[in-house]
Amino acid sequence: MNTAQLKHRVNELIEGGGYDEIKAVLLTYKEITEHDNELATVCYLCTIYEQEKAAGQAVIFSKVSNLEELLERYTILKFYMRRIDFDVMEDLEAFYAFLTQHRISSYELLRVIDFSVVHKEKVLCAINHGENHKINSLSERSADCEICDKCGDIQEVCFIICTNNQLYAQECIYYIEHLNVPEKIRIDIVTVTQADSLTSAYNEAMQYSSAKYKVYLHQDTFIINPDFIKECLRVFEKNPQIGMLGNVGVRSMPDSGVMWDSDRYGMLYEQHIYETELLANSFDQNLPYLEVDAIDGFLMVTQYDIGWREDLFTKWDFYDCSQSMEFIRQGYQVAVPYMEEPWCVHDCGFINLRNYEEERVKFVQEYLTKK
Repeated sequence: MNTAQLKHRVNELIEGGGYDEIKAVLLTYKEITEHDNELATVCYLCTIYEQEKAAGQAVIFSKVSNLEELLERYTILKFYMRRIDFDVMEDLEAFYAFLTQHRISSYELLRVIDFSVVHKEKVLCAINHGENHKINSLSERSADCEICDKCGDIQEVCFIICTNNQLYAQECIYYIEHLNVPEKIRIDIVTVTQADSLTSAYNEAMQYSSAKYKVYLHQDTFIINPDFIKECLRVFEKNPQIGMLGNVGVRSMPDSGVMWDSDRYGMLYEQHIYETELLANSFDQNLPYLEVDAIDGFLMVTQYDIGWREDLFTKWDFYDCSQSMEFIRQGYQVAVPYMEEPWCVHDCGFINLRNYEEERVKFVQEYLTKK
């Protein structure tokens, strides 16, 4: 097999979805691969493929139609990195748009930085401090950013969105990007797609991000309180025993395990198909927060990492009540902050309860019958 034939074979594997075979074929003809720039590039891109596959993410080869598109995509990304490296980048917006458009994962971005950038720490800082983050988080390497004076005492707040609808995810991110960001706080956004369950998606994102504060929210949750970050951090900082916050919660979990069988506290605008409803059940304004048994999963804010029970809840229900109970088991409090106006709009439409009963039984058996 010659160089042209080997490229043709790699192209066939990309077009046909035989991604696992690409590296093996290239290594079988190692002498050819090592002497051709394009084939050598594809060979190291296989490392990105392996990382993305292990993380359960969409893989690099699935995001292109053929070998030519793969190489063009890599080259443009490399050029963007180089422009940042040497201070000739005129428009970071175009860069972020490229990352979003081509679904560049952090594994790919960091790999390209490793291979094509001279001042790695500088580029990481520039990307993390760029405006309008619309990319998967760089938080797994964010510690590197502390090298520069500008980043020294910065805390991260990572917004984590599990999504299957790009329009809703973009709108959710739009509201996040318009929040007031306190001094020495940096915002990261992580989107998880093609998830098998919410617990598995959130575990993946939790392990992926090193941020102290994490905001897990539905793609159809829009944060309308511009001081949302400051308000949450104020509660956490005043009481380190609080592990998780929500906007709506139940003070005492009913024996049924169904949260709305009891009074729920907090405030929220719920948008259904035909109406927008105000859910408002406030508490004493002299209380900065109300301790609860469980919070609603449309928005959950944590300052500690506790694994989500993907071993037990394998679909899309009761992940929120379960996580609330897991925090309480670890000795933390779960709370709803006092609010004078709703902090969020939840554009939830009609709720799908197809698997609800099955998951409810699991929840009751695990948490309520063991009390």
